[in-house]
Amino acid sequence: MIKSIKFLKSFLFVLIWLLISSFLDTYWRIFHWQFVFLNTREIFDHIFWFTLKNFLFDFDLGFYLEELLKFTTYEIPKELFKYIPIYLFLKNVWTKNSKKN
Repeated sequence: MIKSIKFLKSFLFVLIWLLISSFLDTYWRIFHWQFVFLNTREIFDHIFWFTLKNFLFDFDLGFYLEELLKFTTYEIPKELFKYIPIYLFLKNVWTKNSKKN
């Protein structure tokens, strides 16, 4: 009985949290685009990267650094915001009640 209640709590929280975070995802995309990515992207518009590309036999290092910047400033915080609360809640629910037994 206790495990079924834990499961129900966990299931409902995960369901509700993923719905909320999916709605907030569009706002995070707008915020990231306006305030983070467009402000830091100016670094990759300089002639230095084009010269470096010609020097490295058309290997575009600036493109890969730009994609790395996009990944570290958009994807990682988005996924952390989505899954860390789930992890903490599930850890709390499943360990707190098992200590009482």
